[in-house]
Formats: sequence, structure tokens, C-alpha cells
Amino acid sequence: MGVPTLGCRCRVCKSSDPHDTRLRPSLLLTHAGQNVVIDTTPDFRQQALRANLERLEAVFLTHSHADHILGFDDIRPYNIRQRKPMPVYGTEETFRVVRRAFAYAFDDRPTLSTIPSVDLIPMAGPVEIIGLTITPVPLVHGDMQVLGFRFGRAAYLTDFSALPDSSAALLQGLDDLILDALRDVPHPMHQTVQQALALVDRLKPKRAWFTHISHDLPHAETNERLRRSGYPHVQMAYDGLQLEVSADASDIDRPTQPAGTGAQATVTTHATTANGLRSFPSTEAWQQAYAATKRGSVLTIGNFDGIHLGHQAILRAAVERAHEISAISTALTFDPPPRKVLRPETAPLQLSTHEQRLEWFAEAGLESVIFLPFTLELSRLRPEEFVQQILVRNLSVRTVLVGENFRFGHQQAGNVGLLRDFGQRYGFEVAIVPPITSRGEIVSSTAIRREVTSGCVDRAARLLGRPFTLTGPVVSGTGTGSRFTFPTLNLQPEQELLPARGVYITRTLLEGEARTRRSVTNVGMRPTFNGTALTVETHLLDFAGPIDSKRIQLEFWRHLRPERKFANPEELRAQISADIGRARSFFSRLRRIRSAHTSP
Repeated sequence: MGVPTLGCRCRVCKSSDPHDTRLRPSLLLTHAGQNVVIDTTPDFRQQALRANLERLEAVFLTHSHADHILGFDDIRPYNIRQRKPMPVYGTEETFRVVRRAFAYAFDDRPTLSTIPSVDLIPMAGPVEIIGLTITPVPLVHGDMQVLGFRFGRAAYLTDFSALPDSSAALLQGLDDLILDALRDVPHPMHQTVQQALALVDRLKPKRAWFTHISHDLPHAETNERLRRSGYPHVQMAYDGLQLEVSADASDIDRPTQPAGTGAQATVTTHATTANGLRSFPSTEAWQQAYAATKRGSVLTIGNFDGIHLGHQAILRAAVERAHEISAISTALTFDPPPRKVLRPETAPLQLSTHEQRLEWFAEAGLESVIFLPFTLELSRLRPEEFVQQILVRNLSVRTVLVGENFRFGHQQAGNVGLLRDFGQRYGFEVAIVPPITSRGEIVSSTAIRREVTSGCVDRAARLLGRPFTLTGPVVSGTGTGSRFTFPTLNLQPEQELLPARGVYITRTLLEGEARTRRSVTNVGMRPTFNGTALTVETHLLDFAGPIDSKRIQLEFWRHLRPERKFANPEELRAQISADIGRARSFFSRLRRIRSAHTSP
């Protein structure tokens, strides 16, 4: 709503600090004497006048909310001066709202006055314009799919509540990150300051700037709070802030791309892991990277949440088949998962993160993986369109390996029988990999979620083929453990799904170390100390002294007991001592069993 907010007399709205006067968030990007704008806010005219914006080569829209598009009509003066339509980039969902809100510009009726003249260009991938590559970064804004943008070594992520793991891969090596930090109080569609700081810790830009700031946050006071909290490189953005952004290596000396062509970037956007796995954000990027080899793909398709024993069997089969026919072993997965877009109220919590799946895909021996952003547009592809456009045209598929319950296309109309028919028609083979069972039950992500949420982490490990694992940054706790019981490391989990509340035998991997350490972990609310927030606290066995690790990884091996409230800290301390004793006995038994199995 902008600050000051109409009718409000809070201390920020009445502040004399000019940095506390905030127009709606927008960004002007200037390079080689040319300009593009991200979002035409209701304040677009005022912002353009302040910046003396005489020319405009293109507009990029993050999404369709009123505070980001209602200045759209003020494109007209640039149409008149430049004598051509304005290229506008965004999503089809955004364009549907723009066409409705500004119907007079699109209904082709004769008019006695000027109207905005635009070319609406859907963004299917990076765009070259004004001599730079502007890359769309898919984001989640409540129940909406919206866009952020990367340009050079900076990125602009306004209005979002969650960053898909596949998008994080597009945000490595940033100098400047401008991101949503609405307020301290949680909001269903925006990040809090704490959530934004957690993302800064994860992406590690050199500098970060908060935008889309409500009147809850005073500029100077919040900056000082950030500095005291150990974030001197994070500050509040303000109206008129100017940054010099370094170009990526791929942008340097590239000739300027004429606006309005909608050309895609000629540089493939991908990341390569330490094990050689290549990760792509689109099937088009995969095609650009591999088309010249003419090897084609051996493809497997699925959500691959957790990459359990069943997934591993399919991945191994794909790798083996690719070796046999000299093709590229490839996994196609979706981010966010389809149900989070189509039926978010029923979408399950995810077992694994993007980084974990990358690690496990690499361990399986895959050559490439595609994290395809799942959108409503993609969901509307009929089964044959999905096969034609994605499998045949973009991925040059030679073999597809899927499970017997595989479904695809609009309303899941395609099944393995139809896929076989398409294979015969378009010249690829289809292999059905039978399910893997454990103790009479088919291994599935659903079964693993059931075991984890009930605390049966040892059963979950049998289905996964490895311990269930949480990862994330170490965050400051209340200091209660150090004062009254045992010192702990406090994990801020990156996974959506957590084990049932209780105490667990675990192993902890500290950042920078190669071997895990024995530990005991509590997942819960700390009821003895009247805790109000869920925490994950782990105590390392046989370890003393300061720990400098900023990230840890927790492997859950065995559930010890449920969480409960104790009468006082002394009683809790005695129980934790007993928990530690049981954990030591468990690891001792495990060592004896392993020694017996390895003895000649």
C-alpha cells in the first residue's frame, strides 16, 4: 500500500526520515544507455519522472497484483516517442490479468485517444536484451507462481513466500540480492525478516537489500538491528537506491539484442556438481547443451522426493540403458511438485531439498537432471503434446523408463499404455520398472512420510536405503541448554517434513568435516521451559569446545522416547543423561555387530 499508508498514524508513517517514505517496489535496469523496468506500479509515472527516464526498451512483470501492474497505462508516452510497441515479458497468467484490467488496449476497437501498444511475450527462459541476459527465477507467492529476475551478478526477488529449490540453483555467485522482507510478523504470501535472513545465509550473496517493506519496519532502526545481529552486509532498500551491478562472464562483450524479438539466451543455463552431474532449469536448456552430440536421452520422469529404493532402481536402470546405447542418462523432475500447484491443500510435505536430490542423482550415476518449473500452462498440455514438445522435440528421447503407475498430461490422462503407443509412433522405447517392496510393502514416498511423521525413523531408513536426513544452518538458541542441561546445536531445517516430536539417536555432520559424529537430538517445543516454537536441537557426544560450523546435517537412526514436560530442569537433565547413555549403548552394539560381520 506504500508508506506512509493512508489513514495511518504509526511512528513509521509519521517519520521524518525520508527513507521511511516508500513508493511501491519497482526496479530500473540501465545498461549501455538503454533501460528496462521491472513492474509498472501505481507509482510508475512518479518513479520514471524522478529517474528522468526518457527511453524505455522493455518491461518485465513479476506478477499480476495491482501494486505491480496498475501503472501499465503510463507506457503510452514511450510508445509515442519511440514509435513502436513496447515488449512486455512475463507469464501467461500475468498477461491474462493485464488483458482484463486494461481491456481497452487489447479489444481492437477504434479509439479517439492513444492506448498502450505492447507485445506481450511469455518468458520460457532467459532473454537477451540491452546487452545482458535476464533470467526468470520462478517463485511462490502464497498460492501463486510468480517471477523474480537475475541480471548479471544481481537478482531481484520481490513478493514471494517460498523459493523453489530449482530456483536456488539460478542464484549462485551473487554480488547483490534484493529480496522480499515484509515485516517481522508472519504473512501467508511474503517473507519475514527472519526468513529473508535465512535465505541470505543459504545463498550467500556479498550484499543483500530488503524490499517490499511494510510500515512495521523503521529504516534506520531495522538497519541497526541487522548490524547488531551479525548482518552488516544486509540493509533496507530505499526509494532512489542505486547499485552498480557486475556483468556475468557470459554477458561481457555480447552485442546488444534488439528489444522485442523475444530471443532466448544463447548461453545454456546449467550447473555442474562436483560429481559431474549437469543440472538444467528447462528442457530447452538441456537441448541447447546436448543437441550437437546427437546422442539423445534415456529418460526417467517423476517427483523423486527422497530418492528412495524404488527411485534408485529406476535411476540405475536408466544409467545402465544409457551406457548400452551411448545416450545421456537424464531425470526429468518438477519444482514445485505438481500437486502444490494444482491442489495445494492436499500437497504432501517434501522429504528432501533440491540440494539433496542433486547429491543423490549424482550418486546414482546420472549424467543430467532437469528441474522443470511446474506451471498451470504445463499442466494443460495434453498427453501427446507433452510427449511431442518435451520428450521428442526438446529431449530427443530414445528410451523412457517409468514405474507401472506413471501418469502424465492434462488431468493425468496419459498412462503407461498410452506412452507405449506414443513410443511406437515417435520412435522411442518404453521400459516399465517393477516396484520395489520391503517386508511386503511397496516402497513409496507416501510410506516414508508415514514412518517419519510417526517417529519410526529406522523403518524410514530401510525404505530410503539411508537414514532420513535434515540439513540447514545453525541458528542461535535461547541458551537454555548450556545454562541448565547440555549444550546443543540448533538446526533450522530446510526440509518441509520433520520427524515426530521426541528424542532420537542421530549422527551429525559438521560443515567442513568428512565424518559424522555421534549425537542425540530433540525435535519439539521444549515444554519444560514453556517453549512456543518447534526446535531441532542436537547434542554431540564426546565433544567439547566451541563449534564454528554454520551448517550441519542430521541423520536420524532410532527413536528413543516422546517429548514430555518435566517438573524442573534438574529432572530434565537426569533424563537427558539417560538418553545419552542409551545412545552410547546403541552405538557400541552397532560397532560390535559391524566388527563381527567384517571379521575373517
